Amino acid sequence: MSKQLVGWTSSPNARGTIDIIWSCVFVVFLSTWTTLHNNVPPVKQGPLWRLRNKALLMGVGLVAPEYLATIAFTELRTALTVQSHMKDLGYKEWTLAHSFFVAMGGYMLHVSGDYKPVSAENFIKWQRSGTIRVLRSTETTSGESESHLGDSASVELTSVPKLSRALRLDSHDSAVEIPWVSKEDIASRGKADVFLKTIACAQIGWLLVQYCARRAQSLATSSLEALTVAYVVCTLFSYSAWWKKPYDLESPMIVEVAAEHEITSLLEDGPLMIPMNDDPDLPLLHNVLWTYVLPCTAAVLSFSTLHFLAWNDDFVTLTEEWLWRASSILFVWFHVVFLGFAAHMEKNRNISPTAANIAMIGNCAEIKAIWYVFHGAKLVTFGNRNATLNRVDAVLLSKCHPDYTPEGPLVIFFVSHTFFYFAGRFFVLIEAFASLRRAPAGLYENVNWSGFIPHVS
Repeated sequence: MSKQLVGWTSSPNARGTIDIIWSCVFVVFLSTWTTLHNNVPPVKQGPLWRLRNKALLMGVGLVAPEYLATIAFTELRTALTVQSHMKDLGYKEWTLAHSFFVAMGGYMLHVSGDYKPVSAENFIKWQRSGTIRVLRSTETTSGESESHLGDSASVELTSVPKLSRALRLDSHDSAVEIPWVSKEDIASRGKADVFLKTIACAQIGWLLVQYCARRAQSLATSSLEALTVAYVVCTLFSYSAWWKKPYDLESPMIVEVAAEHEITSLLEDGPLMIPMNDDPDLPLLHNVLWTYVLPCTAAVLSFSTLHFLAWNDDFVTLTEEWLWRASSILFVWFHVVFLGFAAHMEKNRNISPTAANIAMIGNCAEIKAIWYVFHGAKLVTFGNRNATLNRVDAVLLSKCHPDYTPEGPLVIFFVSHTFFYFAGRFFVLIEAFASLRRAPAGLYENVNWSGFIPHVS
C-alpha cells in the first residue's frame, strides 16, 4: 500500500477529488437514465406515472445494473420470438422495432371502457388460433376506409388524448383485425432522445479511455473509477439489448372490441413478456442459449469481475482493502451458486435439461430469496399470499415435480448468500466514495497524453 496518502484535493492545476466524484456520478446516472426504455404506459396515466416507473427502474439500475441487463435481454428474447413468428407468417416488412412495439404493450384492446394490453404471448397464440389477424401495411379494416376509421375514432375516444385511430369489432365471432403500424408511426409515439444518448456514449467512451490510459502509464486509479467502469460496461449490454426498442412510447394503438366478442373471455392481467415454458403453441427460439442465457451470463459476470480492477488499489485501511476483495469474490461466487441451485432444482424436479429452464428457475428462485431476505421469516406467510410470489411459484411448479421441495439447509444456504451479496453491494457503494478521504497523491496526476503520440525525444 502506498505510504504517501493525501486528503481532499482541489483542482486548479490537476484533477481534484470533486472532478473524480462528479465525472463518475455523472456518467453512471446519465448512462443508466438513457439506457431505460419504458413500456407503453396504461391508458389515461399521465407523466407522473411514467416518471415514477422510470425512477423505479433507475433504482434497479443503480443498485443492481446486472439485473437491468437481464430485463433488457429478456425483452429482447421476447421481441425476437415475435419477430420469428411474424417472418414465418410472411410479414416481410415486419422489423424488430415492430416486435418490441408488441412486447412493450403497444397494442391495447378497448372493451367496455377497460383497456387491456395484448401481451407478446397472446399476440402469437391468438394469431395461430385465428382470434386476431394483423393487417398488412397496404390493408385497412374489412369494408372500411382509413378516413372513416379516423372519424369514428375521434368520436369514441375524445376523452383519451394522443391515441391513434381505433378499430371497432362488433361481430362476436370474427377475427379481431390488428392495424399495421409503420416504423415512422412508432417513432412518432416516442421520444427520440438522441442528444442525451450521444452525450452518454461520449462520456462513457471518454471515461474508458481515461481509465485505460492511467493504467497504461501506471498512474493511480480509485475504487470509484473501477466501480464506474463496471457500471458502464454492464450498461453497454443493456444498450445492445434495447438498441431497437422504441424509446419511451407515450401512446398505444387502440383496437375497439365489442363486449360480446369471444376474445373478451381470454383477456386477463399478466406479464407482457413471453415465459420460458414448453407450450407447444408457443415455441421458443432454438438459439435461446445465444440470445438470452449467454448474454445475461456475460453481463452479470462482467459486472462482477470488473470489481477486481480495484484489487491492488490503495485503501485507507487494510480492513477496507480486504473487505473490497472479499466482496469482489462474493459477487462472482454468488452467481455460481445460483447456477448450482438451478441445476439442483432441475435434477430433483424432473425438469427438461435446457438452458432456458435453468435460467428460468434461477430467476424465479432469486426473486423469492430476495423477498425473504428483505421481509424476514415472520413475513413468509404473508409473502406466500403475495400475488407476485404466487406467480413465481406457479412458474416453478409448472416445471417441477409436485412432491419435491428444497431441503431446509439448501434454502438457508441460498437465502444467506443473497443477504451477504446485498451487504457486499452496499459496502462497495459506500467504500467507493469513502476511499477518497485519503488517497495516493498519484491519483490526482493528469495523464500525459503526449506520451501516446509517437515522437523523437
